[in-house]
Amino acid sequence: MLREHNIPFIASGGCATGTQLAAALSLGAEGMNMGTAFMATQEAPVHANIKKALVDGDERSTTHIFRTVNNTERVYKNPQAMKVREIEAEHPGDFSKIYHLVKGELYRKSFQETGDTENSVWSCGQSIGLIDNVKSCKELITGIVNEAENTIRGRLSSMLVQHRSRY
Repeated sequence: MLREHNIPFIASGGCATGTQLAAALSLGAEGMNMGTAFMATQEAPVHANIKKALVDGDERSTTHIFRTVNNTERVYKNPQAMKVREIEAEHPGDFSKIYHLVKGELYRKSFQETGDTENSVWSCGQSIGLIDNVKSCKELITGIVNEAENTIRGRLSSMLVQHRSRY
């Protein structure tokens, strides 16, 4: 068990709700990583158009790239990402064929500076489908912690009581 070695285990991938936090804690995690959820906060240094895309998106708004170069990444599904996938299908494993579409310069200009959601490849996870609005970090964390606490006190404690009464 990782805990025996004083190495914290953090759940990651698709995490953005209190019920997920309760589940992660129930399985022995110390917490959860929420990259996409924090991208859509008021304090995040992310262009408002990107935050809007996160709010408007759903769990089908992402795709994988870089599979053929053994470095899979989940990104926002847009024309640029789909072009990368097409080229990867034609030239598997040849990063030089897609480099011009994924280099940091495009990301900086399109994503960071102009908020253009379509002309650069940018990371986001399936939790995009769980983002309904742009909150402050405090609101995000407080809501998740409250939901996790309600889940643990309500659903999980009732399971413990049911378990005891069966035996």
